Amino acid sequence: MTYAVGIDLGTTNSVIAIYRRGNTETLKVEGRSTMPSVVSFRDDKSILVGQAAKSRLLIDPENTVASSKRFMGNRSKTYEIGAKLLTSVNIGSLILKRLVENARKELGNAEIWDAVITVPAYFTEVQKEDTKRAGEEAGLNVLRLLPEPTAAAIAYGMDKEKDQTLMVYDLGGGTFDISILTVKGNSFTVKAVGGDSNLGGDDFDYAIVNWVNEDFQKKTGIDLLTQKGKAAMSARQKLKEAAETAKIELSESDRSTIVVPDCLGHPIELEITLEQYNKLIQPMLQSTVNSMKSVLKDARLSADDIDRVILVGGSTKNRAVREIISREIKEPYTSERVDEVVAHGAAIVAASLYAPDSIDIKVSDKTGHSLGIAMVETTSATAREFFQAIIPRQSTYPCRLGILGYTNRPYQEEVLLRVFRGEDENPDLNEYRGQLSLPVSPPQNQYVPVGAIFDLDADGIIHCTAVQFPVGNSSNYIVNYASDHDGSLDLIATDALIKSGEAKTRSAIIKSGEKSEP
Repeated sequence: MTYAVGIDLGTTNSVIAIYRRGNTETLKVEGRSTMPSVVSFRDDKSILVGQAAKSRLLIDPENTVASSKRFMGNRSKTYEIGAKLLTSVNIGSLILKRLVENARKELGNAEIWDAVITVPAYFTEVQKEDTKRAGEEAGLNVLRLLPEPTAAAIAYGMDKEKDQTLMVYDLGGGTFDISILTVKGNSFTVKAVGGDSNLGGDDFDYAIVNWVNEDFQKKTGIDLLTQKGKAAMSARQKLKEAAETAKIELSESDRSTIVVPDCLGHPIELEITLEQYNKLIQPMLQSTVNSMKSVLKDARLSADDIDRVILVGGSTKNRAVREIISREIKEPYTSERVDEVVAHGAAIVAASLYAPDSIDIKVSDKTGHSLGIAMVETTSATAREFFQAIIPRQSTYPCRLGILGYTNRPYQEEVLLRVFRGEDENPDLNEYRGQLSLPVSPPQNQYVPVGAIFDLDADGIIHCTAVQFPVGNSSNYIVNYASDHDGSLDLIATDALIKSGEAKTRSAIIKSGEKSEP
């Protein structure tokens, strides 16, 4: 038997699921519905993944990696294990391999090669690229990268036969997403997305850690967070786990005691109340409120337009989260399997892509970031560089959009399209993605029309094409069209010129910070 699976590759825990016979099923790993997203490398060269690896965080923190998803897309972040340098892609691939290997056994040595992997809705294009690379490195055919809130909405709203507007509040271990979707039958349309790819339950833990460390430093004179060496790393991990335990207890109790028997030769025993904890995390909770308001504004909706708020992610078990959503929007709905619902939605989409006749759903998503290029506006005295969005924030994708510009001077030999992500008019205040170089061949004694075309594919990954149009009568239509329509390219006419060979092109997947050579 062959299956396509849905995988929630999480910061803290990961989940794998399938959809069969009209139901979603979580495939357990060592009897657990969730598997810790932790990898540990032993001296005998063996690699542990999951619960066994998490257990080694205390005894071998130098060779154990946790929360690597937070660095997905950060090409400068590496883990030095023995003589090897590993990236978040490498760690992610090991986690995915372990999930799939276990799933094959659970399903009686079934064939599993195809998967839908979820990503935070607010992940950047490079973060999505790296997630897809991790899947491919694990030997998987990645059918689709699916935003986590969309997956949760599908798992919740599938076959409900009810038109509704949903807000999905997804607060996991390392990321926060907020999405608004409309559901009509089994058609799921994202209206707006927002969030923070560096906010999650880990930050709640570290808020407690910092609070305890202040008390520890007053009593012992030791700043635990700046100490070096294996013993200090182990002590910090013990404190992190004690903080996490306290956080979980405070989701049901009004107080908890943080206990670490031996922390660099000193015991820690400190009580924290729910009131103190809520005060520590209040700035982070307010940040999620700001995101909710921003997404409502982008969707042109009010809180009254939301039929249901769905909570997703382990960190939504926090009582303060539920209270703040009740105050700002309405009483939220919490799934019975809040940690598994994202993988379940991914499994449904995996089944629909793998065997389209088995299930009929439609999904459209939005990008949370504007993508565009640096352009130059010239006058007789000055030249001003500005950011020109080609795919605006909250655009539905997959999509294809373009813009027309010109060379800056006669006999210009090359055009550089510098690609940015962001919302600021000043390109240098946005995030630089890379550049695409287009030789102007042959150089002309007049200004040459040049186009930039962005394709945002179904996975939310950007493909950029630079186009040099011919000078003369054959380009009149495209140039006139652009002049009449604020510089927007007629992509049909452009395709015809490219196909005929009259327009010269250069294309690439623009990756973070990368440059193309002419």
